[in-house]
Amino acid sequence: ILAGLEQNKLKPVKDAAARTLVRRLHLTLIGLPPTPDAVELWSARLAAATTPTAKQEVAGKLADELLTSPRFGEHWGRHWMDVARFGESTGGDANNSTPHAWRYRDYVIDSFNADTPYPRFVQEQVAADVLFPDKPQLIPALGFLAAGPWDESSLRDIREDTIDREVGRYLDRDDIVTTVMNTFQGLTAQCARCHDHKFDPISQEEYYRLQAVFAGVGR
Repeated sequence: ILAGLEQNKLKPVKDAAARTLVRRLHLTLIGLPPTPDAVELWSARLAAATTPTAKQEVAGKLADELLTSPRFGEHWGRHWMDVARFGESTGGDANNSTPHAWRYRDYVIDSFNADTPYPRFVQEQVAADVLFPDKPQLIPALGFLAAGPWDESSLRDIREDTIDREVGRYLDRDDIVTTVMNTFQGLTAQCARCHDHKFDPISQEEYYRLQAVFAGVGR
């Protein structure tokens, strides 16, 4: 970054004031402002640090302290739950509550606070029951597949032997495929439900192969 600035004859901004730095770290890492006592304590420590290296060490200690706070997972987990289209109700006309949605929410928070490696985080949410059958405590991770809005009328109150029931299942799996592919591949797969995708390299056949992965999954 510095080389790019110098090449364009630009100078970095000045170092942030101690109080400003303390506030920025709190808001960035835990999403909450620091308490007055925390401002005074860490500002004093930063002011007592007379070299850039010493200031970095103090700021690093503050960052480490905030990273170990349970508030860290609560703050950054919110961003992930936006990706997972998390809600505590089904949405739509009925918008009924989903009383156990909190289990997935807590799983996400705990994963962030435990610093779960991203590959493992992905595996748990897509197939915890298959990949880790000896860890039933990970079952709430599968909430990722069903955390979004759900038109209950398409499945709950329709007879089992009807085409509407089958359509409801396909729509449900489409939501799962869409979320998995959008989140983990950055691809919009849902267009291929009706035709080969015009922009992303997914054929209609491949789309239904993806649906087949989740054909045995029910809410």
